Amino acid sequence: MTISCNAMAFFSFSTDDFAPSERLEAAQDIYSAMAQVQLDAQRKQVPHVETRIRLLPGISIARVTASSLHAARETPQVADGNDDITLLIHPGGPGGWLSHLQAHDSLACTPGRARVVYNHQSGSVDFYGERVNFLSIAFSRAQLAPLLGDMDRLPKHLLLPGESLQHLSQLCLALTKRPDALESQPTSQLTNQLLDLACLALGATPEASEHAQRGGLREARLKAIKADINVHARTPISLNDLARRHAVSPSYIRALFNHADTSFTDYLVEQRLQRAFSALTSSQAVQRSVSDIALHSGFNHLSWFYRAFKQRFGITPGEARSISHIRFPPNAS
Repeated sequence: MTISCNAMAFFSFSTDDFAPSERLEAAQDIYSAMAQVQLDAQRKQVPHVETRIRLLPGISIARVTASSLHAARETPQVADGNDDITLLIHPGGPGGWLSHLQAHDSLACTPGRARVVYNHQSGSVDFYGERVNFLSIAFSRAQLAPLLGDMDRLPKHLLLPGESLQHLSQLCLALTKRPDALESQPTSQLTNQLLDLACLALGATPEASEHAQRGGLREARLKAIKADINVHARTPISLNDLARRHAVSPSYIRALFNHADTSFTDYLVEQRLQRAFSALTSSQAVQRSVSDIALHSGFNHLSWFYRAFKQRFGITPGEARSISHIRFPPNAS
């Protein structure tokens, strides 16, 4: 087990750290202590459970990969008084799971969809497969409930895939990737963004929806657009193509970057310049011409590249490439 204690506490657990005969008992102990959940496996089956948990103020996120298991919060566990509102999300991958909730129909969750459960009601989840992915996001009722509209309908049906649910899933998967994930972002900012995306995915009140559109959703969209630019920075990128891929208008993208005190063009050029600098100062720099590196970094006009590079880094591309001779001498062994 790994435990990281900071403003965003992080825990990880894997049954692979235990002998096969001890794995079910170890998983039962961990889940009983941390989530008041009882685990059971098929007779003579050696279970596999791998869990990463991120705790923020009023929000707990669990990313689970498990073999066929039965996980339940029945009457003894519900007595803990936990009344969180929890999203059970299938983030993708093989296998599946079936959710059962008191007084509601059982629902089979498919990739990209989710079910809402109320922790004060008993329920269970059955996992089917060798390695089934499962994402649980539990929100304090006091924080989330005031932002929602009709709460009675939520547990009755699966949530349809949508932009807010997708951004929420991606952010939670990133937060549970490793202990130091997203440490550069303030905890309060992450908490607010998760609440904004959750209320939009579940059906926000008009006031909460307006706030979330200007807050968490805008942040998630900007992050996704930046990631898109980072992947395609070496290729021609038009603002119209980018807007079409993200189902927003070009003017909306301009506004996103303006709100972040930059512009689409400045951000794109910065990514290309950083790629060029890394290539020029690498051990292979001497084997490539400056023009070749500029072209493969996304620059089509060499003279403009030289001016932008000198303005950004204070040295010419040729001077930057000479750094590679210092870092990686030709005769170094």
